[in-house]
Amino acid sequence: MKFSFIVFMSLIMLMMSIMMMLSSNSWLSLWVCLELNMFMFIPIMMWDPYENTEEGAIKYFIIQSLASMMLLISIFYSYMLSLKMLPDFMLMMALFMKVGSFPFYFWFPSVMKSLGWFSCMVLSTLQKLGPLSILVLYVNKIYVVVMFISLMNIFIGGFKGCMQSDLRTLMAYSSISHVGWMLSILCSTFYLLSMLYFIFYSFMILPIFMILMVFDVKNLSSLFSINVISMKYSFGLVLLILSLSGLPPMSGFLPKLMILNVLIYENVIISVIMVVMSMLSMYMYLNLVFTLYMFYYLNMKLKMVMSYFNMCCSIISFSFLPLFFMLI
Repeated sequence: MKFSFIVFMSLIMLMMSIMMMLSSNSWLSLWVCLELNMFMFIPIMMWDPYENTEEGAIKYFIIQSLASMMLLISIFYSYMLSLKMLPDFMLMMALFMKVGSFPFYFWFPSVMKSLGWFSCMVLSTLQKLGPLSILVLYVNKIYVVVMFISLMNIFIGGFKGCMQSDLRTLMAYSSISHVGWMLSILCSTFYLLSMLYFIFYSFMILPIFMILMVFDVKNLSSLFSINVISMKYSFGLVLLILSLSGLPPMSGFLPKLMILNVLIYENVIISVIMVVMSMLSMYMYLNLVFTLYMFYYLNMKLKMVMSYFNMCCSIISFSFLPLFFMLI
């Protein structure tokens, strides 16, 4: 698939919109940058066609438009009303919708399933950076709301991810779970750890998407084909998946450890709940690793059994050959 000039320019403009967002000094300019970011992603979605790509693009456009309307209304209310709670709450909900967080997570797996791997990679990384940056740097957070939503993200991402056979949907729920960890630290004085977690997550998820894109793997049952073609890529994918799961001593464990180290001083119960809920995500990732090798070794074992069976049949046939000549 050729990397067209339009897609190249869309990617450049998309990254420029994120940089402008980070340097904006007014809510209106932030809103304009978010809109530019959305419109620059749609050509990338259409360039990387897959089953129902048009449907996914329409869903993405509708959800992002609704979130933008909520964002604009909340900005208007913040200037017009003396009460700050309502605009802040609406602003948070609009950004949660844009990032694919609970309670607006439903669109994210659906859109991911209809996209190619390159579009999924951009949607899971660059498209989350803008809304997350605004949440971290500019929005007044409501502690109870943020902690509840972060816990629900971790739970839903792990629980529903365990039920998926489509890899793009599974990676979508994995992203939802990681967003929960990013949000959990927002109300702390160490809120910038959220962006550090995002950087770690991006560096882990990008090579996973690239490997899946190169081998064009779509579901769990075809995952073992990577093992058949290249043991090197298969081993690398296993290490990346284990790192993404946060299993010590992998690099993905470090940002989770830093967040837990902060949260445990603020609320031990929430920290324990987060760790327990992460076990669901751990099961999801270990299931991926198991699937990656199980089909391969079952296939090898079947080939070995069949070769032994053929050898035994040949020996038995040759043993009856003299008897056959005697009968003649």
